[in-house]
Amino acid sequence: MSLINQMLQDLESRRATLSGDAGATQEIRSLPPQRAAVPWTLILGGTALVLMAGAGAWWFMGGGQATMAPTPLPAPAAAVTPATPIAPPPAAVAPELPQQTAETASAVTPAAAPAVVVPPAAAEPPVAEKVTSLPPRPVSKAQNKPVQEASPPPVRKESAAARKAAEARSAELKVATALSQVPPSDAPAADDGARIEKKMRMSTPRERAENEYRRALGLVNQGRIQEGVAVLRSALSEDTGHAGARLALFGLLVEQQRYEEAQTLLEVTLARDPAQPQMASRLARLKLERGDARGAEETLARAAAAATDNAEYRALHAAVLQRLTLHKRAVAEYQAALQLAPQAGVWWMGLGISLEADGRLPEAKDAFQRARATGALSPELAAFVDQKLKRLP
Repeated sequence: MSLINQMLQDLESRRATLSGDAGATQEIRSLPPQRAAVPWTLILGGTALVLMAGAGAWWFMGGGQATMAPTPLPAPAAAVTPATPIAPPPAAVAPELPQQTAETASAVTPAAAPAVVVPPAAAEPPVAEKVTSLPPRPVSKAQNKPVQEASPPPVRKESAAARKAAEARSAELKVATALSQVPPSDAPAADDGARIEKKMRMSTPRERAENEYRRALGLVNQGRIQEGVAVLRSALSEDTGHAGARLALFGLLVEQQRYEEAQTLLEVTLARDPAQPQMASRLARLKLERGDARGAEETLARAAAAATDNAEYRALHAAVLQRLTLHKRAVAEYQAALQLAPQAGVWWMGLGISLEADGRLPEAKDAFQRARATGALSPELAAFVDQKLKRLP
């Protein structure tokens, strides 16, 4: 209204100027009051602004929620995990439009400004509904970039990494649980020297004898015979029943021609346990070399029960019996040995000799022929068999 009054005052001033120019002597006549021109453009513009402000306030207060059907926005990718930061959607700037409209309306009609009350953030309707009811605004590329980064492939990688991390945590939990179930050891920690001493004390005599036996073999292979003999005696002092150490020591003593010591070494063992065919055969051979055939036969006879399936042992026993001219027993032992090893030509020859001495000439000739047929005789023995065959009928 102040604008209209100002326009009327301007019109009166123009009239006063025109009347002054016509001359002061002219008669001034009173005219009927003239109607002021109505500025319809300004009135319509103001009315439109007031209506727009009212509509904006009504919409901002939530009046359009019941009538406006919200247009659903495309749902975000289902694979997006909470760990992935997503930029706020472009519609977050939508509330600025009602605020600008309200400010414009307040400039035209100050009385309508208090009606525009911004509701609290918690009471705001979903952002998607506001966005659909307002005209779209251009969104910068920077705002679209976070949405493009939330694509399914990177999210799947992060999900796989999360699964691996979860599996690692589960494995650590299992290990921790298993370790917590292990009872604590009551034994106090000891230094290396104490552990070595404890291990040596815990070893059995058999184990210590075996270790000494192996060390002695190493010394003998290096040519340190005397040191090897001493270590073998040490092994037997740990375990008198160690057969390997006793036989090795027996062989070294025989090589050094210490026959008495070697014979005593085996006789002590066989006196305690005669059922040892290997030691009995070694001792019997030593006695034969020393001319004690009777002692050799006695040694073999005591261990014969443990060597019934030993062809070499029975052939040796037959040879000792043959030297003692006990041919009947020698024939039995040779036949038992040949049943176990029929291709031994020397044993066939020995059987033929005992059969010939026992007067069983046809059987002796057959034994010599079979010895010749084996082809296992040396040239000297083959010549001896040929002479026997020529003499036998």
